[in-house]
Amino acid sequence: MRTIAGRMKGGHWALAREEYEAVCQALDAGHLIVYPTDTLYGLGCDPFEAPAVERVFEVKRRPADQPIALALTSRNQIPRYAHVTPLAQRIIAKHLPGPVTILLRATSQAPPPLVSSTGLIGVRVSDHPVAIAITKAFGPITTTSANLHGGPSPATCDAARDQLGEAVDLYIDCGPTRHGKESTIVDLTGDSINVIREGALRRGDL
Repeated sequence: MRTIAGRMKGGHWALAREEYEAVCQALDAGHLIVYPTDTLYGLGCDPFEAPAVERVFEVKRRPADQPIALALTSRNQIPRYAHVTPLAQRIIAKHLPGPVTILLRATSQAPPPLVSSTGLIGVRVSDHPVAIAITKAFGPITTTSANLHGGPSPATCDAARDQLGEAVDLYIDCGPTRHGKESTIVDLTGDSINVIREGALRRGDL
């Protein structure tokens, strides 16, 4: 188990180039990482590697029927992995990057381990420079709160480490997260907004 400490650079959190290389190497090897987002600390792995995704479920003790979401670098990548409806396009333009997870119909290019039994995938574009840089360097990764299922929300790296311990190979510590609570989950597969979970973004602000 290794911890990388981020540093503030120009008012934003950042890692050194060799540290991003270490993160990519861990992900390439099928390992799990804990990394900062704008909402909570997330648990990440290569979403196209089924054994790694299975390990995420095992480490979190998360029920298998509750899929985890896909973290992307920018909102422009979403159409590759999900069918974007006109309503979704408006919400994406308004709120991403930001504290929202959007449920949409998965495309054929979506990572199979993250697609639900009903053909949906959750997509997320975090407004955190380190999370964005990791996905830019490696590609899409999983995003789900770095805690035990039903456990306290991990707004700090220490809170995540206290719950997941040595089951995670690499922790990235960038201090407390901005929002300190879960993302808001919104189903936008239809013609209306269906809020599945209200989190950092209030229902009325959508």
